[in-house]
Amino acid sequence: MKITTGDTMHVYGAIGAGVDYTVRFKVRLKDNVDPVVLFSAVSFASSRFPYFMGRLVCTGDSYEYADNDLPIVVREGDSRVILNSEETNFHVWSVSYKEDFIYLDFFHGITDGTGMYRVLAVILYNYCRMFYGIDEIPELESSDIAAEMADPQDTMEEVPAPDAAYSPAFTLETDGGLTKSSPLIWDIIIPEDAFVKFVRENDSTPGTMVELLMGKTIDSLYPERTKPIVSAYVINARPMVGAEATNHNCLGMSVFDYSPVVKSMPLEMQGTVYRGKTFVQSREEQVASGLAVNASVVKGIMSSTPSLQERKNIFTAMFNGGEGFISYLVSYPGKWKYPSIGEYMKEFWTHPPCTFSLMVLLGAAGGNISLSVQQRFEGTSVADAFLALLKENGIPYEVVSSGASDVAGFEAP
Repeated sequence: MKITTGDTMHVYGAIGAGVDYTVRFKVRLKDNVDPVVLFSAVSFASSRFPYFMGRLVCTGDSYEYADNDLPIVVREGDSRVILNSEETNFHVWSVSYKEDFIYLDFFHGITDGTGMYRVLAVILYNYCRMFYGIDEIPELESSDIAAEMADPQDTMEEVPAPDAAYSPAFTLETDGGLTKSSPLIWDIIIPEDAFVKFVRENDSTPGTMVELLMGKTIDSLYPERTKPIVSAYVINARPMVGAEATNHNCLGMSVFDYSPVVKSMPLEMQGTVYRGKTFVQSREEQVASGLAVNASVVKGIMSSTPSLQERKNIFTAMFNGGEGFISYLVSYPGKWKYPSIGEYMKEFWTHPPCTFSLMVLLGAAGGNISLSVQQRFEGTSVADAFLALLKENGIPYEVVSSGASDVAGFEAP
């Protein structure tokens, strides 16, 4: 299967950069996992998403997905796995379980968070249907394979890329003087009702409020800076390009500057500013234009660069494009859509690949907000200051776990 335009940079860039570009979802259920039921649920998901049943291979100067008829691996334990390897039957996703946890590991090169959430939803739906007896959810039973496989960037008209000039941003590894390390993750749980109340009181949304609070955290640690604190917020671009069904990478991004002007405002007004910036940068024409530019650049590189190594070199530069220009990134796909499943989800965590110095991934299910804070530098100064800010604002929280990242490795072809 050919790699589509929207996925190309993610595959070539991640491999070229030597990054394990994988995501781990951790879901804690109300009861210990029944492995027989889980096997059945994963088997259903395998047939529901046939285009995710492939092995990434190298054919000459290109990567592509070869058909893979081996079953998706479902293994006991929570240790780190290696995708696209013999350990996982050479698939780009796998499932694990331990006690009351289910883990889904997925290669970001084949889909984005929205696509992964859909696979997770189908697995959990079928598990909960068989184990707990929940009612049928029609949209998780049906599918439109053609629409899901279609990549809107494949058919976008080519447009010229505008000249882009970005100013360096404050980063914790360089300007903050923190020592680079392997990724570390803090999983923090917050009661949803308490956090949503705080968010509404300050004219914000859960994602933009976390964006704002992390900016305030870094500012409190490094008030004397010569570079601005600039953050990015991931946008699901599907609605803006009329491709709601696609399961390819389809992302935009909002950018925020925690400027002295914003800092001087009351928190409620800061929330209004950040929410307003999100609205402005999520406009259909702006997001669609950004995707069209990306598609044109990707197609141009693939048509004019025949060498695999050259392609990897160019896409690696794009993949690492945020280095030095983004202080941290926040991603929040929204509240879990299926209450009948969420009723049995005690915790819901998203562990990201190590692509930015500092990242915060949000989840919302089972009456809780789950924050996974990942850093690739030593020490606890940032996490401690962030938690202190939550406490200062009367936001209750619990640090559920902390330690080294557990995202899957990826065996490049």
